Amino acid sequence: MTTPTPTGRDAPPPAARLLPMALVTWAFIALVLVLIVALVVVKLTEGNAPPPPSPAAAPAEAVAAITGLSVQDFDAAAAAGFAPGPTILAGQPALTDGGRPKVVFVGAEFSPYSAAESWVVVVALVRFGTFSHLGALSSASTEVFAHTPGFAFDGATYRSPYVSLAAVDLYGQTLSSVAPAGYPPLATLDGTTAGLLQRYDGPGTDPTLPFVDVDNQLLAVGDAIGVSPGALAGQSLGQVAGSLGNAARPGGSAVLAAADELTAAVCAGDGWRPSAVCDSAGVRAAAAHLGLPPSG
Repeated sequence: MTTPTPTGRDAPPPAARLLPMALVTWAFIALVLVLIVALVVVKLTEGNAPPPPSPAAAPAEAVAAITGLSVQDFDAAAAAGFAPGPTILAGQPALTDGGRPKVVFVGAEFSPYSAAESWVVVVALVRFGTFSHLGALSSASTEVFAHTPGFAFDGATYRSPYVSLAAVDLYGQTLSSVAPAGYPPLATLDGTTAGLLQRYDGPGTDPTLPFVDVDNQLLAVGDAIGVSPGALAGQSLGQVAGSLGNAARPGGSAVLAAADELTAAVCAGDGWRPSAVCDSAGVRAAAAHLGLPPSG
């Protein structure tokens, strides 16, 4: 048996066991994917505000007080005078829906001016038709004229043979740290309404609210609505509704006078019908004040 001949050198140590490069690469990719998923989850969690609660229903007694207003109540408010407010649009194509003049209201639940204008819209339009499922709101406590009561149109319907209504509240009333505009969005505008704001309110991503267009004849935007929210702030919906026929309550009188103006614009667009409304002294005084064409 032959014995190996010594060489004078130590035998080499055993080779270290290295992880395959492919395994290292896949482990790194997996770690990156886990981090990306975690970041996406955090972003989605922080970036999405919870949906705002639906508005409470408007008290039935408040709605009944509005529908119970008499022609004499409106006439008395008009006789007391009209505050500066809406603008008359000249030479514009009629804004109609199914042959009826159309009223467009765009507001925000946090806005005291939107709340005040919602009174004008509701009080005027109950003279032509019927609302169902109106909501109640109160403007944000962080805004001027805090807690101005008004009507919410989310979920409400309006029926009338004389006039059509498209009403939307764009934003809620509670501040949100994750909402782009500070208040959570409630809705998006359809193409027609967005086009009206673009034309009459000017280009930009932040519209001036409220925005009211009656048949492209009468335009009320921002604080140019004929009613100061300060006269309504801090009251309940029922308290304001109860003041509408009281000439000694300036807030209620201002709402009725502004409603006479909106009524006159509707009458001018629908052929001055119904005559019981459109031929009233208050509506005719409003039409003359605004410079609307007379009937017949």
